[in-house]
Amino acid sequence: SPEMYKETFDILSPNRQSRILAMKTDEEKRNAVAFEMLARKCLSALTDAPEFAFNILTGINKLCLVSNFSAYFSLSMNGDFLCCAADKVPIGIDCRKMEPFRFSEAQRLFSDVELRQIFATTVRSLADIVRYDVCDMQTEMLQYWKMYTMKEAYFTALGRTFRNFRDVSFDFSNGTVTCSDARFTYDSSHKSPDGKYVFSIVRKTG
Repeated sequence: SPEMYKETFDILSPNRQSRILAMKTDEEKRNAVAFEMLARKCLSALTDAPEFAFNILTGINKLCLVSNFSAYFSLSMNGDFLCCAADKVPIGIDCRKMEPFRFSEAQRLFSDVELRQIFATTVRSLADIVRYDVCDMQTEMLQYWKMYTMKEAYFTALGRTFRNFRDVSFDFSNGTVTCSDARFTYDSSHKSPDGKYVFSIVRKTG
């Protein structure tokens, strides 16, 4: 709302206000203020400090730092869905719209073990999946985008700009999720309230 926009904008530093005002479109400005508002609310909940107290530094690949608090946060936006995660250790969050994908693309991104996990509950045969390529069943899309967002969240927490999905793997075949990089822990995955988006959280614990 205009009131929330003004309330958040007014607590930003003059430098941050100038950077937002210099953005080309009103949509870019609204999104920037929405990011600030959500990040500050998450940080306030984490630290019990007031929302205006944080000096936010934007880090690489959506891993962001707070210079005057021992805190990290991550923001992700896809379509009209915006989410944030904050912690006292590096943390990554990623959201994606749950939509059909191509099996050939999944083969490029994921290992054979990960593919078996993605398609573990499908009612289709592998021959049919390969033949038709487009995967649009709910169970397939949920598992695919869950795996996809796990990896994006991992790279965000890692702070890496170059992302090769084959550099890390997640195993959720036995009911728990483990990351091949032992320094990082999978937190959780969720669907948005409207069921259109999937988001996952990964944090550095070692």
